[in-house]
Amino acid sequence: MALRNTCSPTRLLRASGSLALLAMSLTAHPAHAQAPADAPDTQATSHAKIPVLSRAQIDAYLAQSGKVLFIDVRRPDEVSEIGGLPAYLSIQLSELDRLSAAIPKDLALVVVSNHAARGQKGAALLAAKGFHVVGAVGVQNYEAEGGTLWNKKFVTPEIPGVVKAGTLISVVREGFEGTEGPAVLKDGSILFAEQRSNKIIKIANDGTISTFLDNDGGTHRLAVAPSGEILAANTGAGSVGIAALSPTRRNLATGLNKTTPFIHPNDLAISSKGHIYVTDPGAYQQAVRGAKPATPEELAKVKTGVYWINPKGKVSLATDSIPWPNGLVLSPDEKTLYIANTVGDSLFAFTVNPDGSLSGQRSFGKLAGYQPSPRGGRGADGIAIDREGRVYATTSAGVEVFDASGKALGVIAVPRQPQALVFGGADRSRLFVVGRGSVYRVPTLTKGPDRDGR
Repeated sequence: MALRNTCSPTRLLRASGSLALLAMSLTAHPAHAQAPADAPDTQATSHAKIPVLSRAQIDAYLAQSGKVLFIDVRRPDEVSEIGGLPAYLSIQLSELDRLSAAIPKDLALVVVSNHAARGQKGAALLAAKGFHVVGAVGVQNYEAEGGTLWNKKFVTPEIPGVVKAGTLISVVREGFEGTEGPAVLKDGSILFAEQRSNKIIKIANDGTISTFLDNDGGTHRLAVAPSGEILAANTGAGSVGIAALSPTRRNLATGLNKTTPFIHPNDLAISSKGHIYVTDPGAYQQAVRGAKPATPEELAKVKTGVYWINPKGKVSLATDSIPWPNGLVLSPDEKTLYIANTVGDSLFAFTVNPDGSLSGQRSFGKLAGYQPSPRGGRGADGIAIDREGRVYATTSAGVEVFDASGKALGVIAVPRQPQALVFGGADRSRLFVVGRGSVYRVPTLTKGPDRDGR
């Protein structure tokens, strides 16, 4: 038996035997769990046929993760091949009778299998033992109704020099309270922002996960400066700007000048000489996502910026030509800066001049995952680069890989839509991909740049 954790109310304690210890912060009695409006009345489930839940009912119960426990009765290989639901206790059907004593009786139960019939069999067994069973789920039926499955086995295609065909994409963990802005420390461990909990999370090389920093100021992206300082693009109320978070906190910049503050600094890249490049799509984001989204004509007039902070702290506007500047990264030789245009079908590349300024804007790479829409569409989010100059962009298709000339090399699909990525691990050969509360790890044939930060 194992508790698979992808939601914050539950924690997984691994055990060497078949029985894993269950530690849960779920204390509400099922009588206090509010049933979904369209859920059946199943108080007498031990004597009646167990109801098969619809996608709407399943989603409603998933939202009550502190009161409802999902029991998955499939084999581990079935879970990894087919996928499952975000948080569950895994006990194979053949072991359910023997291990039922480990199941909490103060929670409502939903029993999960590939198809609902096997789930109903396990549910009837538990109901007969006095458990409060509210229904059975077939994950393949749930997926057919449009539900998203978790923990599904994903492997890579072959991308020469990048990944071998069939390389397993590992789930580091799911269920974080937001995942943004990863950066790599000198030892190869990873930091990222858990935005909704206002924390910076660390993933050590041995896989240990811990809180690196509390009350981070609303971090959207992280980077490590040549000095070792951890810098952040902060978007929290009262802390909008570029700041150092560690080893001591200090503000670096809050805008171009007093009359042009940063609105929503999105990403930052730092050169070995201490030049900092910042994207700020704030005005465009507000226009697109506001209560009354702007028209294409209105959006064309919105000014956004890519800013350049030189080593002395002077802030300059590097360019305002990108409608929605998002992720950015420097080439290994730091002579090119790549920038994602979130409403475009390509990335942009700029020449970095000797003084740190930018010139020579040009399109770079054609995105397979671009999704057009009346307000400009959805393109790339975060960007990373390897030592060979290959560029990695996160899109709706997954992680898109381009060579240094902009030629598309392939796409690495991941379980949930990615937002950002970074090379990490002791030798920088693992690609860490974050998005939608999840962190994935991909072993690669290449390595990240031999420099600090990203």
